[in-house]
Amino acid sequence: MTQNIYFYESKPLREVIADRIRSDIIKGVYADGERLVEPKLAETLGISRTPIREALRQLESEGFIEIVPRRGAVVKTITIKDLDDLYAIKANLEGLAANQATLNITREEIEKLKLINEKFFSLSKSSKNIVDEYLSYNIDFHNIFIIASKNNKLIEILEGLSKNFQRFKGILVAKADRSKDAYVEHQKVIEAFEKKDPVLAENTVREHIKSSWKYLRKFINKEDNL
Repeated sequence: MTQNIYFYESKPLREVIADRIRSDIIKGVYADGERLVEPKLAETLGISRTPIREALRQLESEGFIEIVPRRGAVVKTITIKDLDDLYAIKANLEGLAANQATLNITREEIEKLKLINEKFFSLSKSSKNIVDEYLSYNIDFHNIFIIASKNNKLIEILEGLSKNFQRFKGILVAKADRSKDAYVEHQKVIEAFEKKDPVLAENTVREHIKSSWKYLRKFINKEDNL
């Protein structure tokens, strides 16, 4: 069924199409390794193939798809190596953001960090599935100091990286014990900002992200989950 939904959007058509396809990949509409056939996409979305091709190139640069000889565009399969690489990048770049945010972050922003972190403390007492809440609070917490870095290029890179991490939602583990650990680790991050210590803030954020990856890796089996 044709879905003409893009022509009234304010941003470039290529980006709107990329957003739609990326969202479908994250939701699992397209499976790992599945072909994205341009004519079929054009028919489904009710547009020409040119902006589809441009959108696919954008998604390739973001790591969501890959162009395979004689097959065309396919959804990129995520491996343990991909996760290792992404977490290493995340730890170092967010550490840098924390370093640069230290002298910019306001008292109001620090108070927001504290309020969000109290939500992690509440999650640590929960017995229900808390993946959605955990991810939402975690994104909010990290975004405060990333934006406070006032480094627009770094913010842009980390925003793109965040899109890749959304693909892992289905394998993320968010349990009460991890929420408790995150609460303690976040407290150390907040204390570093209060001390206005750039090196301490950078190292604390790096260790926090490495701790998160170490925890997640315990629950990932390459053959079963990726």
